[in-house]
Amino acid sequence: MHQILKNFSYKALNVLMIGFSILLYSIVSYAFTNIPPDSSFYDEIDTLIAHGLIKSNLSSTKPITRAEAGRLLAEAIDYSEMEDIPFATSKLLDRMAEEYKEEISEAEGRGKTPSTFLKPLDEFSITYNFLDGPFSIFNNEGIEYFDGKNAMAQFQSMARLWGVFSFYIQPMVIYNENLKGIEENDETEVRVHKWYMKFTVDNFEIEWGRDSLWWGPGYHGALLMSNNARPFDMIKISNPRATILPSILRHLGPFRYNLFLSELDKEVVSEHPPNSRLFGARFDFKPHPILELGVSYLAHFSGERPGFESLNISDYLYIIFSNECRGGDKRDSNKEFAVDAALTIPNISSLVPIANSIKLYAELGAEDEGYPPDKRAYLMGVVFNDFFTTQGLKFRTEYTKLSPKSAPGAWYKHLWAMKHYGRVFGHHASTDSDDIFIELSHSIKDRFLYKLGFDKERSGISKAYPQEKYQYFIEAGYEFKKWANFMVRYGYEEINNLDNVKDRKEENHFIGAELRFRF
Repeated sequence: MHQILKNFSYKALNVLMIGFSILLYSIVSYAFTNIPPDSSFYDEIDTLIAHGLIKSNLSSTKPITRAEAGRLLAEAIDYSEMEDIPFATSKLLDRMAEEYKEEISEAEGRGKTPSTFLKPLDEFSITYNFLDGPFSIFNNEGIEYFDGKNAMAQFQSMARLWGVFSFYIQPMVIYNENLKGIEENDETEVRVHKWYMKFTVDNFEIEWGRDSLWWGPGYHGALLMSNNARPFDMIKISNPRATILPSILRHLGPFRYNLFLSELDKEVVSEHPPNSRLFGARFDFKPHPILELGVSYLAHFSGERPGFESLNISDYLYIIFSNECRGGDKRDSNKEFAVDAALTIPNISSLVPIANSIKLYAELGAEDEGYPPDKRAYLMGVVFNDFFTTQGLKFRTEYTKLSPKSAPGAWYKHLWAMKHYGRVFGHHASTDSDDIFIELSHSIKDRFLYKLGFDKERSGISKAYPQEKYQYFIEAGYEFKKWANFMVRYGYEEINNLDNVKDRKEENHFIGAELRFRF
């Protein structure tokens, strides 16, 4: 009974959010599942955006729904009929249009997908990774690999009911030869990695279950929310399609919002009270076809703390809407705030022959209280699409700094550390660090893809001997059928001043392969 009363406020807030949402909207429309943040769809849609074929996109918040993907591709098809586009881009659009033909048809009003269907097997993949040493792997939804052999098999299923409810589940089987780096500690785990159900009315959606989020324009990381940690158990409300606000607010352009409330893990390694709460809010605007703006906010609070009373609704509202730290109080919390911008300049090869288009982006974040909040970090990057006007060739670089001068160790560390199952759910470089990332990728005839990359990460940079980690990697993939592709990867890692100990070194290697089928 005590536990039920302790969690009553959290559950009551969830019910309140659901009830309020249903009362606000009454027009029933279609419902679709999400496209996972690590899907190649996002890189492909960026190519279409770079060629000026999509102008209403809001690309800095992931995931988006398959319905929104259909709307964006329908827009790209319309623009492609009016403009002369490169052959490689045309082939990419044709392939994406085939893969999302039902969503495009519904977006254009030319047809209607079944209001009820079940797709037991949407995608299936088998992955094998061999690590020689504790190679650092990040942005993989918290899936852990250890020294030795690691294998994983997973599939995705989805369903739709009456055009209102949609369902998604992703079970997986993971084998680790030396779990947690312990010799002969082999283990096979079966778990439901993601699952959720969604209720959609008009342009409003409520999602309940376990899913991943990515907030911000960064490619290699994000300050507040990335897929570096495991998916969250949460309730989320959003408008799945970009919309235009009324009256004077229409000048903000296409608009999207995401609000969620999650209960985090109870793992000791996460360095926060067990079963703590995480509230998040994200707003995206596009005041100009080439400029996208975003605002993100997180509040981490509550959890199982001996001697502290459980929170009621007014406590939740105070924590979420105030900007005050209350040490030793049940309303104490950890908060992060960020603003970001992305500028995509298409069709500039006649002026600057270094690329057909350029994307510039940045994210500025703050940790802790104050007006404006202090203890700042930042991320910035640039992408050259069709580098040196070579179709399908992209060159990108991204730099992140997470070590404010006023408090180098502020980011992600707190009584309510920004971690889930032991991993930071912001930028993988973590506290008191900086990171520079460079990648060259090339898509050839829309079937063969390779990537060459380099990453330098420094951690403990305010200490006497900062740890320096260098990663070099190569990746190649081939789509041998429209429904199947094969990917191989290799990475080399060199670490100097390991764990901030002078001259302590380590070298690690990574070899991986993946076979993926779409149905």
